Amino acid sequence: MLNYSIRRLLMMIPTLFLITAVIFSVVKLAPGNPFSFNRSTGEAAAKRMNPADYEALLTRYGLDKPWYVQYGRWVGNLLHGSFGDSFTERRPVSEVFLGDTVTEAKDGEGKSYSGWGFITSPLGATLFLNILALFLVAAIAVPIGIRSAVGSGGWFDRISGWILYALYALPNFWIAVLLIMLLGVTWRFLPFIGMHSDDFASLSFFGKSIDVLKHSILPAVCLAYGGLAFVARFTRGTMLDVLGRDYVRTARAKGLPEKVVVRRHVLRNAMVPLLTLAGLLVPTLVSGSVIIEPIFSWPGLGQMYVKAIYTRDYPIIMAESLLGAVVVLLSMLAVDLAYGWADPRSRVE
Repeated sequence: MLNYSIRRLLMMIPTLFLITAVIFSVVKLAPGNPFSFNRSTGEAAAKRMNPADYEALLTRYGLDKPWYVQYGRWVGNLLHGSFGDSFTERRPVSEVFLGDTVTEAKDGEGKSYSGWGFITSPLGATLFLNILALFLVAAIAVPIGIRSAVGSGGWFDRISGWILYALYALPNFWIAVLLIMLLGVTWRFLPFIGMHSDDFASLSFFGKSIDVLKHSILPAVCLAYGGLAFVARFTRGTMLDVLGRDYVRTARAKGLPEKVVVRRHVLRNAMVPLLTLAGLLVPTLVSGSVIIEPIFSWPGLGQMYVKAIYTRDYPIIMAESLLGAVVVLLSMLAVDLAYGWADPRSRVE
């Protein structure tokens, strides 16, 4: 298993370079560059600048070179442990991702968010939201799928199937707007802007935890709900397949209680295909952040990615694309390794 893991990790290296090369070339196909337009007015800033100054900016950042030369420069910085400097933030991309974690998280009045630096950073905010969404999917969809399979054809199976399929047919950005209108604006039940309230710094640790949790409910639900139907019905189908196996019928014939049969003989064998689905769900949630985070003004990497595309901030685009590719490849590797735990027959020595 160790040798297999090492081989897979080594295979990731050329895969990552190929992915980043394709993304870089596609990004460079878009017209303009970070200094071509004034993003606040939409005017062609290059026409209002002194031509010599404009050319000096392009030369300074290497934007006057062919795309493959620029890509080689980016790879060189990456091999030295740097993502480069953001064009808009004028500081290293790593510091942009970590926000004020490099020093100490503070609000607009300079009050410290002691102990909350990483969580309130763009990277921490996206990780927190995706982990919460993944937890919601596992905590809701898997039990529903198991209950539907055990009582296949019953009232719970039918009603849950109708509800989940109806939700799956609705786009998450439409559900996000609907929830904002109902729970945020009309009923004022949950906050829907940002990650925390204005008085966050003055709250106790427990108060801060509750405040962040309240702000994260709506975006996490919108990020997770699309996968609820898919995971629940997939779990149901997998459970039904295992429930029909001979060893399950034998266990029942021995007089074992149904709960013991499901827990010992069905769940573990049903875990194998579920692990594959889990590996596919993680990158889906990460990519969904690009849509959900801007809607709720969630200060994470998803919202930053959208802004970077608008401003042609190539270092941030490439850094986030690389991180996304790493997450996908590592999730696939984790699924393969988990197979060995769930099904000893699939272990690779």
